[in-house]
Amino acid sequence: MEIIKNCYFLKVEKTGFVDSSSILAFRDEKGLTCIEIGGGGQKNISQTLALFERQGLNISDTYRIIISHTHADHMGAIAHFRKMIPGLVVIDHEADASFLQDNTLLNRAFDADLVARYFPGHRFDVMEFYEAFCPISEAIPDQAVTEGDTLACGDFSLEVIHTPGHHPGHISLYAREQGMLFVGDMVGMEVPFYTPSSGGASGYLQSMEKYLALEVSCIIPSHGDLIDNPKEAVAAAGNKVKGREERLLSSLKAGAKSFTDLMPALFRSSDQYMFPGACILASHLEKLKEEGRVVQEGDIYCLLS
Repeated sequence: MEIIKNCYFLKVEKTGFVDSSSILAFRDEKGLTCIEIGGGGQKNISQTLALFERQGLNISDTYRIIISHTHADHMGAIAHFRKMIPGLVVIDHEADASFLQDNTLLNRAFDADLVARYFPGHRFDVMEFYEAFCPISEAIPDQAVTEGDTLACGDFSLEVIHTPGHHPGHISLYAREQGMLFVGDMVGMEVPFYTPSSGGASGYLQSMEKYLALEVSCIIPSHGDLIDNPKEAVAAAGNKVKGREERLLSSLKAGAKSFTDLMPALFRSSDQYMFPGACILASHLEKLKEEGRVVQEGDIYCLLS
C-alpha cells in the first residue's frame, strides 16, 4: 500500500513462527530506497518479488537498501539482489557492520552460549536456527550510519535513531516532517527478544524512551500492521518488559533462586526456556545487578533489601 505519495509499505502477512520482514520503499528520481529487503531462500525471495509486483514497483529500480539490523528475516536476500542489481548500495549502523560481514558473529549477539551454560547437553546456533526457515546473507556494507545521521529519500529526510536491545546495531528511522517512524522489530506484533550483548532490557527500555520523545502519528513495523496509536503502542511494549521485571522481583522476594528456577516467573511454557528465555532472563538479571537490586552468588540470585 502507498502510505503517502512515493512511500510504500509492502506488508508480509504472518504465516509461520518467523516470517520474512515487511519492506518500506521510497521512490525518488534515482529509483527506490528500501528499508529491509526480506529473508533469503527461494520462498522468501519469491514472496518479496510478488510484493513489489503487486504494488506496481520494479525491484530492479532499487538502488539502495537500508537494514534495521542483521537478522536473516530482514536482510537475508541481500546477496541475491546484489547479484541481480549492479551497484546496489547497502547501508547499516556502524555497530552492525561486523555481523553483516560475518554472520557467525550473531551467536555472540544472541548470547547463544547461555543455552549450553544453563541447559547442559543442549546448544543453540543462530546459523542453524536461520537455515531452517530463512537463509542469511553476508555482505560488506557500502555505508555505515550512526545516531543523528540523516538519509535523504526524495521528499523524505530519514533521521537515524540507534535503538539497541534486540540487536547491538538496530536502527529506527524517523521522517519528522511526515510524523512517520520505522521501528524495525522494536514495536509491532509482539515485544522482540532482547539479549545482554545486544543492549538487554536496559537498552530496550531506553530505546522506548527515545520513541516517546518524538512526535509520531504512524509507526511502521517490520512485522504486523501500521500502528496509528504510537504512544500507546510504545508504552505497552515498555510495560511488558517492566512487567517481566516485576514478576522476577516478586519471585525473588519469596527467596533466593537459581537461574533456571527463575524461568517460570517470566515464561508460561518451558518451550521458551532455552530460547529466547535464557537471553531475556539474563538481560533482566544483569540490569537488576547493575542497579544494585539483586546480587549473584555463584548460580544463585538474591534480592537485596
